[in-house]
Amino acid sequence: MRIWQVRFVGPVMTAVAAICLTVSLGMAQQGGQTGGTGGTGGTVGGGTPTTPGKGTPTPTPAPRSTSPSQTSTETPQMSRPIWITGKVMMYDGSEPPGPVTIERVCSASSVRPEGYTDSKGHFSFTLGQNNGIFADASTSSADELGQPGAFGSMLSSSSGGSRGIGGANQDSLYWDCELRARLAGYRSDTISLAGRRLLDAPDVGVIILYPMAGVQGLTASATSSQAPKNARKDYERGLEALKKDKPDQAEQEFRKAVQLYPRYATAWLELGKVLERRDHLPEAREAYARALAADSKFVYPYEQLYQMAFREQDWKDLAEKTDQLLHLNPYEFPGAYYFNAVAHLQMKEYDAAAKSARQAVEADRKQANPKTHYLLGAILIQKKDWSGAAESFRAYLKAAPNAAERAQVEKTLGQLDQQISRVQTPSQDSAAQQ
Repeated sequence: MRIWQVRFVGPVMTAVAAICLTVSLGMAQQGGQTGGTGGTGGTVGGGTPTTPGKGTPTPTPAPRSTSPSQTSTETPQMSRPIWITGKVMMYDGSEPPGPVTIERVCSASSVRPEGYTDSKGHFSFTLGQNNGIFADASTSSADELGQPGAFGSMLSSSSGGSRGIGGANQDSLYWDCELRARLAGYRSDTISLAGRRLLDAPDVGVIILYPMAGVQGLTASATSSQAPKNARKDYERGLEALKKDKPDQAEQEFRKAVQLYPRYATAWLELGKVLERRDHLPEAREAYARALAADSKFVYPYEQLYQMAFREQDWKDLAEKTDQLLHLNPYEFPGAYYFNAVAHLQMKEYDAAAKSARQAVEADRKQANPKTHYLLGAILIQKKDWSGAAESFRAYLKAAPNAAERAQVEKTLGQLDQQISRVQTPSQDSAAQQ
């Protein structure tokens, strides 16, 4: 029995170790975060921006060039309607308790309501044609399509002319916009509209609402509002330099910002990400620590630090940083459960690993990371829970039917079924004798 177990567990753990160590850090934040935080997001893994989150990268497109024949006097064109459908779901998988407003957020400051959900949480509307939807004091009217304002000015300047939004290329019309849900007492993840076109499938997926109660961590640092004007300008210039792929200039601007205002947690975070991107890891870690010293409830530095710990295979630090993040905000960082389970598995703390892996499975409502099932299966093998392991591996194959390691998982399932039969047979014989 012991020999079989060694032969059986060895290949499984080799496979799961490979998966754990190569899994994309983008999974750390389901639902994603945008590049510059500004209190709204962070760069995952020091590389591809995501929106906590949120899970899909939101690239910053290059300005679209205009032909010599296009001038500032070009006749505006009517923008074609884009039909949108989707669903809002509560964190526990239930339907919303009532109608939910779906909002479009552009340029991180312009908010417009687009529609409402029905009694089942479904929504559908045409972008920009929010007839019958009334804005309240929390929304801005500056970005109405076809009207002047922050959104229109941004597109005009990015297109190299003063054509106005009506003449903007349809493909780039919503590149800086996201959809979110609004319901009192809850916070929403977001869905990016970047690159959405007329002929794309209308279904944008599921927007999940998380309860605010019990959330201590902040996705926007409380110290940012107190930053002096000059420090804020330096910070904004740093973000602009990042958009232009000028990390040297960005580092200089962020350093000036924190020099003027040492409690500028968001600027320390962005400085750390620039340093991490340039492979200045000790300095990056120090910048993240300074961000937390300025605002201990600011969650994104914890995310950056646990990702560094994962890459360095510092399992103790990975467990500690994910524990801290999940204590502050257990709802918006479901990927942290996954990496917490990886850390405890590597330290052979199987009970803690299984608990976090189960929480990772439960939190992955959108099934963005099917390998949560794989990880749980590997942990349960270590706990000799053969039936639970088999159930997890089958759930993995169902969620990822085209997985590259499908053959290995099926082989493992065959071995698990044999072991389950061996365990059950003596029990059945004993019952028959009685």
